[in-house]
Amino acid sequence: MLEEKLPVNQIGRRALRTAVFAYADDVTIVVTSPMDLPVMTDAIRRYESVSGAYLNPRKSKSLAIGGWSATETGLGIAFYSNANF
Repeated sequence: MLEEKLPVNQIGRRALRTAVFAYADDVTIVVTSPMDLPVMTDAIRRYESVSGAYLNPRKSKSLAIGGWSATETGLGIAFYSNANF
């Protein structure tokens, strides 16, 4: 769902083919705009409802890079700046 609805991201000269990176039980979701947050929240909530697995906001972090005005993801995960991440 996230692969279809989130835009391809550009880091440096390479365009990433994905917005989601996973290793074991760690997942990184790259969003490029606060408008992408509802898409991410919806996907996570759907995954939780069908899998029985739940996101732990206390073990999660959001790093806002650039000119973001959002301060919360809608999942109970606060944003951090580069300085306090």
